[in-house]
Amino acid sequence: MNYETVELKTKRLIIKKGQKEDFLRVYEYDFNKLKNVDGECKLVKNDPNKILSLFNGGIKKYYSKLKKAHMFDWIVYLDNEPIGNILTTDEDPKNMMIEIIYNLHPSYWGNGYMPEAVACVIDYLFKLGYESIVCAYLDGNLKAKRTLTKLGFKPYKINEDAFKSKTGNMIDEYKTIMTKEDWLSRTQKISKLKDSL
Repeated sequence: MNYETVELKTKRLIIKKGQKEDFLRVYEYDFNKLKNVDGECKLVKNDPNKILSLFNGGIKKYYSKLKKAHMFDWIVYLDNEPIGNILTTDEDPKNMMIEIIYNLHPSYWGNGYMPEAVACVIDYLFKLGYESIVCAYLDGNLKAKRTLTKLGFKPYKINEDAFKSKTGNMIDEYKTIMTKEDWLSRTQKISKLKDSL
């Protein structure tokens, strides 16, 4: 399997490898504060040095490490402006399963950009040969839940008391799943997928 983070396109977006500055823009705010988990949803700036520390050795080395770890990391662009990020993690090669994580800069919420970008990445990952894709959200993160429901993800697993909030409440994590069969059935792309292989 090719673990290169390749460029993908939708009608409005380009999804490709990013530069350090793009990650700084996308992660301008602490996404943990934006998830509306435990009643907290506020704009809190991230420490840029924390983000830049991911790229010690340069951006090429960063993507080389991801490739060796069987991961992909895309920045989502709208009119050449970085607006979001989609990252894969926790590949299960035995079951041909991979997990995705996504974030969208709050300035771009409510325009359907993330469902559009995630759908494009899902399509690509299934063409690569994955049989299922997992994506999780925390209890209270209604934006993430809405996006996953809109895309057709189904409940898969609940990790009860997965995280402890700053106020001491235990937060459940909901894992959802999309199988290749469900995706192709939903998007009616069976012939398109076969033609591209």
